[in-house]
Amino acid sequence: SRPLHGHRRWPVSAKRRRASAIEAVCSSSGAMSSTETANKMKIALLKYPKRAAMQAKLQRIPPKQVKVQINNQTKMVHSQQTVLEVAYNTFGERIPFNCRAGICGACEAKWGKKRIRTCYTPVQDGMRILTLDQEMMHFRQGTADE
Repeated sequence: SRPLHGHRRWPVSAKRRRASAIEAVCSSSGAMSSTETANKMKIALLKYPKRAAMQAKLQRIPPKQVKVQINNQTKMVHSQQTVLEVAYNTFGERIPFNCRAGICGACEAKWGKKRIRTCYTPVQDGMRILTLDQEMMHFRQGTADE
């Protein structure tokens, strides 16, 4: 059978994952605000396609070693990784995360003056990343000195 015009046919496993994710959101105990419910639905529906899109994007990046700094450590890392992967696997930094698809914002860190979602940002040569826990530590030290 052919898919309807403009509609994708998802593999059965993806359909099952989505259905079980929606069931989990709908049957979760405790009252949730409409925003929390909407965010959970968004993650449940989009995380697998967005993760696949990120993996495809990473594969298109030319493989090479790039220099990355996270907090006070600098290392050479492989270019076909996200900042979150490098933080965990190479730097030993434990950045919190949830969706791993750039949706929820749990993995935010600072790159220069802007905040990035580390799970959805490929590493680049010369990156200087400051995790939010490190930023808070600097803030606390600054207020303690006053």
